[in-house]
Amino acid sequence: MQQINHQNYDLVFKEAFSLFENRSLDFLGVDLPRITGFMETEIPEVETHDDMMDLTFRLEDNTILHLEEETHLSRDDLVRFAHYDLRLYNRYKTMIHTIVLTPFTGSKGVQSINTGSLQYTVTQLILGNRDGDALIEKIQSALKRGEEINELELIFLPLMRSSLSVDALLRKTIELAKEIPETTVSQKICVLSLVISNRIVDEETLEELWEELQMLKVIKFAEKKGREKGREEGQIKVIKQLLTRKFGPLPQTLSQAIDTLDSSTLDILTADILDIERIEDLKQYIPKW
Repeated sequence: MQQINHQNYDLVFKEAFSLFENRSLDFLGVDLPRITGFMETEIPEVETHDDMMDLTFRLEDNTILHLEEETHLSRDDLVRFAHYDLRLYNRYKTMIHTIVLTPFTGSKGVQSINTGSLQYTVTQLILGNRDGDALIEKIQSALKRGEEINELELIFLPLMRSSLSVDALLRKTIELAKEIPETTVSQKICVLSLVISNRIVDEETLEELWEELQMLKVIKFAEKKGREKGREEGQIKVIKQLLTRKFGPLPQTLSQAIDTLDSSTLDILTADILDIERIEDLKQYIPKW
């Protein structure tokens, strides 16, 4: 999936993963609060892997869901996950639920480690126990009747047990997704199915399907957002530099508040910044500060 500009990679997935918002994973048998949003995953000193990104979601009770995919869950994987979770905890000071999804090509692995002073456990869900062929029939029938389906089930279909080959199952998933009347939902499912299948489908198939999906609006929208984000980051940097020159080091709360400003507010603040005489005057642009 190298066609996506690397700096916009997270934005593409964040836009697609918005499909998870206000949804639950109860179809997986996971008893957790509903998902309220996809979280950024850029945490300093955390080792990342190009073949699959860490997926983190904010839940309704303000805890965090850390979702991973591993075919063969090892002790080294748990050490890496634990490192990541400790960084998450250090930043957000809240409970973290780590769930590892294992496709039908995998098996039960190491689910806990005990270092003496530290015990760490993940929940492993082996999707090979799920009947993908039965789910295909169920979704096909529902779509023909014009009934609603569980979109998240369709996203995880490529990881389930099936009489189809891995590649064919992924293609079938995308074929079903394209039958969904709501175009935006259909497009997001296609993108996420490729993300989920990244470790189990051969690179040639992924490249072929990803190139086909480049025409999707969700990807174009995310790329556009990536360019806008780059412009906004430049504005924020200049604004902070100018304010620091005028008022000295900025309070951390102010600096963080500036980071959250939308593009229109940034434009107004950029135009007015030379006329601001007191740091308190910034409250008219940043009410939450």
